Amino acid sequence: MKVRNWATSLAVLGLAAAGTAIATPANAAGCYGSSCEGKDPATYCQSDAITPSNGAIWLGAAYVELRYSPSCRAAWARISRATYVPQDQSTPWVTVHRTSDGKEYTCSVPNGDTGCYTKMVNDIDVKSYAKGFYDGGARTWSGSTGSY
Repeated sequence: MKVRNWATSLAVLGLAAAGTAIATPANAAGCYGSSCEGKDPATYCQSDAITPSNGAIWLGAAYVELRYSPSCRAAWARISRATYVPQDQSTPWVTVHRTSDGKEYTCSVPNGDTGCYTKMVNDIDVKSYAKGFYDGGARTWSGSTGSY
């Protein structure tokens, strides 16, 4: 009887340990690397996202960032603080660009809003960067972050 309880306990512990090792936030959401391609980062990967030290720039009043999720191994771009007057200024936008093949996703800031973020690109063993545009009225800015 004691041997059977001991064996059952080991089996339960083994299954529990295996389940914990597999259930990362990215895998639980069903997105990792190439399976994140074109998906919404807010749904899948934003919980552990970072902005690399070379991954942010100011374009006038607007802030452009390259965002990266270590658990998803995916990147996307975000623009914030991008206020504008549609009648007088061009629409601010941001793009994530994967350097290996030129794959890009772009978002434009909706009228009445101040920011947006792109869909994700697979970032396993490749580099990506963010680029953006902001029209401050009297002047326009464009630029790119460093690659990560």
